Amino acid sequence: MWGVVNGNYAGINGSLINPSSIMHSRLYLDINVVAADLFLENNALFIHREDYRPLSFLRSGDNLPEYGKDDLPFDYYRNKNRKDLHLSARVQGPSFSVARRDDAFGFSSAFRTVFSARDIPYEIVPFAYEGLNFEPQHNINYNNDDFLISGMSWSELGFTYAHTLSRRGPHHLTGGITASLLLGYAGFYLDMANIDYIVNNDSTLNLRNARGGMAYSPASWPADRLFSGRGVKFDLGITYEKKTYGYGSYRTNKLCKQPYEDYHYRLGISLLDLGAIAFSSQSSRHQYDDVGTFWMPVDTVNFTGLDPFTRMLSEVLYGDPGASLQAGRFSVPVPAAASVQFDYHYLDNWYLNATVLVPLHMNGAYLYRPAQLSVTPRYETQYFELNVPVSLYDFRYPRMGVSARIWFLTLGTDNLLGFLNLTDFTGFDLYVSVKFNFLKGRCRRTSWGCDHSLSR
Repeated sequence: MWGVVNGNYAGINGSLINPSSIMHSRLYLDINVVAADLFLENNALFIHREDYRPLSFLRSGDNLPEYGKDDLPFDYYRNKNRKDLHLSARVQGPSFSVARRDDAFGFSSAFRTVFSARDIPYEIVPFAYEGLNFEPQHNINYNNDDFLISGMSWSELGFTYAHTLSRRGPHHLTGGITASLLLGYAGFYLDMANIDYIVNNDSTLNLRNARGGMAYSPASWPADRLFSGRGVKFDLGITYEKKTYGYGSYRTNKLCKQPYEDYHYRLGISLLDLGAIAFSSQSSRHQYDDVGTFWMPVDTVNFTGLDPFTRMLSEVLYGDPGASLQAGRFSVPVPAAASVQFDYHYLDNWYLNATVLVPLHMNGAYLYRPAQLSVTPRYETQYFELNVPVSLYDFRYPRMGVSARIWFLTLGTDNLLGFLNLTDFTGFDLYVSVKFNFLKGRCRRTSWGCDHSLSR
């Protein structure tokens, strides 16, 4: 959400990219009512550019295109590239931040869902789309290493604190940390180190070798408990700011009287989502070590849940329905990343932001966060802000977005082309934010002595 996290009015939402940023805001008090983001991108399934009409789709489901023998509303790419898919949904609930002269603190709440599929073998998509009776892929030996499918839904309750580390003339260095309690609703992963197989026909699978692991929680819905896992995570960040002028010695006991001191440029470095959720309620972890079988007839497989499926799979591979079960608990790291942000104030209300975000690869199964590189020109005033981010998604796919803030409401997307049928439709991004901002240096006579005027 480049139009929400990088501006001088970001407040508590700026902590999503760097927890030390709340010290450098124009705001002494920021109240986030709600912010929501829904994101999807993949290189496996798509809607043809000429068939994509988003407004028509909203009016009636009859306007959806139809592809393939089953008239599905999407097609698939017929190339031999490995496939990736990433789905992310975030709802930032009631949150706030308070900034003082030398430190700042805030509280945030959020609900998040992340699903990622990384390096999926290309032939799996046609088999899933066409079925095992897809003859062009019969009697071919497929041998694939290292692919990961993982997903998790959880809530976060976080506390952010930032403090001035050094101040000398126009130089200002701050550090910040966010510590969050994580409450997991559900989680799963399929982590395959190797799978070597041949599909002989629509009912016969020659599984020559399989090595990997699988875990899930809960096994069925509705679950016995609302939260089946718990964990913690940390965000760490530092920000250096070169002020336009040196610091003044003015001090005040009123938050609203703090002067806002402009800057020439700002550089931030952060580590995000360092943590994991451990699942122990209705949880299972299975391991498959160099197993194989000649499975016939595979097309008669039927099961009513995850536990029956894993018992059936263990019976087929090991001759024992309980042999693959390793433990009744497992953990999944949240999507960790490292980030560098540079913000340049080059004229009046005009700014230029450059941010790079690189995923941190964890051992074993984890949630993957795609890499991004963005350059965002920004115009911001008290009641209006416009961002036009140009980015490289996964360091491969160019994108352009736009976001606008009018007073307390922000609407935006980081993938505008996904809504304009200028390219094949492979995903979308849309975010909204509703918040109230209270500016530094703006006081008036009230019962508690502070300015109630909203964002600048």
